Amino acid sequence: MSHYRVLKELGIGGMGVVYEAEDSRLGRRVALKFLPENVGQDQKALQRFEREARAASSLNHPSICVIHEVEEHNGQPVIVMELLEGESLKERIRKGRMANHELLDLGIQMSDALEAAHIKGIIHRDIKPGNIFVVSPGRAKILDFGLAKMISAAVVADDMSEDESLTAEGVIPGTTPYMSPEQVRGEEIDGRSDLFSLGVVLYEIATGQRPFARKNRVLTHDAILNARPAPPSTLNPALPTELERIIDRCLEKDRNLRYQHASEIRTDLQRLRRELDSQRTPNAAERTVFPTGSGPDRPGVAGTLPDRIAPRWKSKFMIAVGIVAAIVVAVVEFLHTRRATALTEKDTIVLADFDNKTGDPVFDDTLKQALAVDLGQSPFLNVLSDRKVSAMLRLMGRSPDQAVTGEVARELCQRVGSKAMLAGSISNLEKEYIIGLNAVNCSTGDTLVAEHARASGKGEVLKSLDSSASAMRAKLGESLASMQKFAKPIEEATTSSLEALKAYSMGRRVYYEKGNAAALPYYLRAVELDPNFALAYRALAAAYFNLGDATRASENAKRAFQLRERASDRERYAIDTSYYSFGTGELEKENQVYELWKESYPQDYLAFANLGDNYMKLGRWENALRETQDSIRLEPNLSQTQANLAWIQLALNRIDETGTTIQQARAHNMDDYFLRLALYQVAVLKGDKEATQQQLAWAAGRPREEDWLLSAQSDTEAYFGRLGRAREFSQRAIDSARNADAKETAALWQVNAALREAEFGNASSARDDAAAALALAPGRHVRSVAALALARAGDTARAEKLTESLNEDFPQDTIVQEYWLPSIHAAIEINGKNPARAVEDLQKASPYELRQCEPFQLGMLYPIYLRGQAYLLTRQGKEAVAEFQGMIDRRGIVLNFPLGSLVRLQLGRAYVLSKDTTRAKAAYQDFLTLSQGTQPRKRPVS
Repeated sequence: MSHYRVLKELGIGGMGVVYEAEDSRLGRRVALKFLPENVGQDQKALQRFEREARAASSLNHPSICVIHEVEEHNGQPVIVMELLEGESLKERIRKGRMANHELLDLGIQMSDALEAAHIKGIIHRDIKPGNIFVVSPGRAKILDFGLAKMISAAVVADDMSEDESLTAEGVIPGTTPYMSPEQVRGEEIDGRSDLFSLGVVLYEIATGQRPFARKNRVLTHDAILNARPAPPSTLNPALPTELERIIDRCLEKDRNLRYQHASEIRTDLQRLRRELDSQRTPNAAERTVFPTGSGPDRPGVAGTLPDRIAPRWKSKFMIAVGIVAAIVVAVVEFLHTRRATALTEKDTIVLADFDNKTGDPVFDDTLKQALAVDLGQSPFLNVLSDRKVSAMLRLMGRSPDQAVTGEVARELCQRVGSKAMLAGSISNLEKEYIIGLNAVNCSTGDTLVAEHARASGKGEVLKSLDSSASAMRAKLGESLASMQKFAKPIEEATTSSLEALKAYSMGRRVYYEKGNAAALPYYLRAVELDPNFALAYRALAAAYFNLGDATRASENAKRAFQLRERASDRERYAIDTSYYSFGTGELEKENQVYELWKESYPQDYLAFANLGDNYMKLGRWENALRETQDSIRLEPNLSQTQANLAWIQLALNRIDETGTTIQQARAHNMDDYFLRLALYQVAVLKGDKEATQQQLAWAAGRPREEDWLLSAQSDTEAYFGRLGRAREFSQRAIDSARNADAKETAALWQVNAALREAEFGNASSARDDAAAALALAPGRHVRSVAALALARAGDTARAEKLTESLNEDFPQDTIVQEYWLPSIHAAIEINGKNPARAVEDLQKASPYELRQCEPFQLGMLYPIYLRGQAYLLTRQGKEAVAEFQGMIDRRGIVLNFPLGSLVRLQLGRAYVLSKDTTRAKAAYQDFLTLSQGTQPRKRPVS
C-alpha cells in the first residue's frame, strides 16, 4: 500500500483490521489500521474521520500512541500509527494484581495523556484496558484517540467476558462497561466522561473486577446510572485509602462532582506515589495474584485490537440485544429531557458578550460586566468568572480578549462543562432601547429561558437590564427567598454611569490580558467618572498592592470600604478583605471574612485563593497549601494561584514540585512575573546560572516587572559575596521602577539595599540608602525595613523615631505590630548589649517568624537570625546553633536573601561556643565557598 509493505496481520476487531508494515521511505516498522468498510462508504463519516484523525495526529505525548498520517487504500481509510511491542492492559490485568506503585505510575501517565488531549479539545470516548497498551513495566500508551466518535456504525459481539465495542448507529459510541453516565443517557459529553472511564479502568486494575459489568447491556447501563460499586478496598485490602478516594471521585455519577480536569487526578496520584515511596516496604499482598483469564496470556503488538470477532450467530443475537438497548437508552433519554429547564446550584453559566446593535461603543463590555455583577451576587447561580473565561480562551489557543460570541462562546461553554450559556443583546429604535437575554443549552443550542425589556432612554438601560436579570434568575430556578436576600440593583451594586462602568470593564479585560500595570489607567478613569464607584476603588487597591505600591493600595482600599454599601454581598466580601489587608493590616480579621465568604459562596475560588495568600503572609505554610490547592481545584487555570502554589512549595522545601508546578502552568499558557520570580528562585537554588539569565532576559524592558527580577538578582549577587555587582543591579531596579512611575516600589528596592549593606557592615551606605528610600516614598513597608536597616547599622536614634511613627500610624497592623516592631526593638537591644531583652522582644514575633515578607516574595526570617545573635552574646552556643541551623534548613524561605549566606558565618561562631571545632570549620568553609560564588555541599546534621 503506497510506500508501505505489509508484513503480517496483527489483529482484527470492531475498530478494524491491523497489520504490521514497513515504511520503505523512512525504514521503520509501523502499524496500519484499516477502518471498517462502512466508514469509507459513508461520506459524512469519512469526512468526520479525516478531520478528527488529523486532530488526533497532532497529539505528541509519551503516553499516546502516535498517529503518523492518514491514508486511503481502494476507498478505505487507513491510519498509519506507531508500532509498539508489549501487551494490552486488558491482558496485563488478567495476569494478576499489580503492585500499587505500578498502578499509580500507569494512572499518572494515563491522566497526563488525557490532559494533553483535552487541552486540544480531543476526547477519547472509549477509554478501556483494550485501548491501553503496556509497552514495558510501568509504561502505558493510549490507543485510538478520537476514533470512538469517528466510527459509529461498527457492531461486534457483546460478550461480557470480552471488551464490548461500539454500539449500533444512533447510540453514543463507547464500550458499555466503561461508559460514563452521560454517555449512557445519550447526552453530549466532554472530557469529564473520559475521567469517569479512567476511574473504571483504575478500579479494574486495583481489584481485577469491573465496577459496573452485568449480564447484559441493559443491566450494565442501569448499574452505571444507579449502582454504587463495592469499595475497592473490600476486594483488595492492600489498596491505599487515598487511592480509593481518588477512584471514588472519578466515578461520581454527577460530572460536576467528578474531577474536572485530568491534571487534578494526575496531581493526586503523584502525591500518593511520593507518599508511598517514602514509606514503602515489600508487601506480600502486592505479590498475590488473581486467577488468570481463560484466554492465552501472550504478548501482543500495538495498535492491535486483540479481541476476535465472534461467530456469526452470536453476532446476530447481540445485534438484536443492541437494538433493545438502543430503545432503552432512547426511553431513558426521553424521560431525562422531560425535566424542567431550571438549573441547580451545581451548574455553571457562561456569559457571552453582548450583541451591541446600537452602534454606541458605550455598551461594549459594559452590559456584560453589569450582568456579571448582578448574577454573581446570587449564591445559587454559578457564573463562570472573567478569570476562568480568559484562562480557558488561552487553553483554546485564542487571545484572552477574544470576543465570546457565537461558536466561540458555545465551544468555551462545552469545554468548561457548563450547562447554559447566557447571551444578551441591545438594539435601539429611535430613543427606545430593547434589551434581550437568552439562556441556551450549551450542548444542543436550545433556548432554556428568554427575557426582553425596554428602556425609554440610555439612562434607563441599566434599570431595565436589572429587571430582566431578576426575572431570568427566577426562571433559572433560584428561590424567591434567595432573590430577596441577594437583590442589590445593578446601579447600586456597580455605578449609574455607563461611561464609568465601561472604563472599569475595559480595565478588567486588559488586566486578564496584560496585567495590573496596563489596567491601572482604566480603573483611574472609572473613579474619575464616578467618584463613588466602590468596585473600581477595590480594583485599584489590588493593582497597586501587586505592583508594590502599598500606600496607594491602602488609600484605595479604605475608600472602597467607605463605599461598601454600593456593592453586592459577594463584592462586599472582597472589599472588606482588601480593607483589612491593605488598609488596616488586620490579617486575622481578614481571615474571618474569608471564612464567611467561603461559607456563603463555596464555589468562589477567589475566597480560597486569597485566604491561601493571607496564610503565606502569616507564615502558616501548610494552611496556605491547603487553601491554595482548594482554589486550584475550583479554578486550575489561573496564573496567580499557580504562582502562589509554587512559592508555597518553595517555602516547604519541595523544590522539584515547584519546578513541576511552574512547567505545567506555562504549558497551559500561564505566565507572569510572579511565576518567573519563582522559576528564578528555583534556578538559584539549583545553581543553574543559565536559567536565571533566561528569566532576566524575559523581564527586560517590561515596565513594572523587570525591576522585580533585577532586585532579585541584586540579592543573588550579594548572597555570593559580590557586593559591587549587587549595588549595580539594585540601582538598575530602582531606575526601572522610577521610570515606570512606581516610586514606592523603587523605594523598596533601595531600602532592601540598605538592609543588605547593614548586614555586611557598611553602616554609612546603609544609612544613605535608607534615607534615600524614605525621601522617595515613606510607606508602611519602606519605613519598616528602613527602621530595621538603621537599627542594624547602629543608628538607634533614627530607628527608634521610625518605630514610634510606625506604632502610631499602624496600631492595628498585624505584621507591623507582631513582626517588624519586635524585630526592630530586638536589633536595638542587641546593639545596646542587652541580649536577654532582645530574646524577650522576639517572643511576640515567634508565631509569624516564618512569614513571607511581601513585597520581596521571600521570608527573611529575621526574628530567628536575631535570636541566634542574642544567644551568641549570652554565650549559649547550643541554642544559637539550633536557631542558625533552622534557617539553613529552611532554604526554601530564605532563598537568595543574603542572610542565607551570612548565617553560615554565625553558625560557625555558635559551634565554636559549643566547642565543636569540626563543625565550626565546616560552617566557616561553607561561608567561604558561598563567597566564591558557588553552593556549599550538603552536610549531615546531627
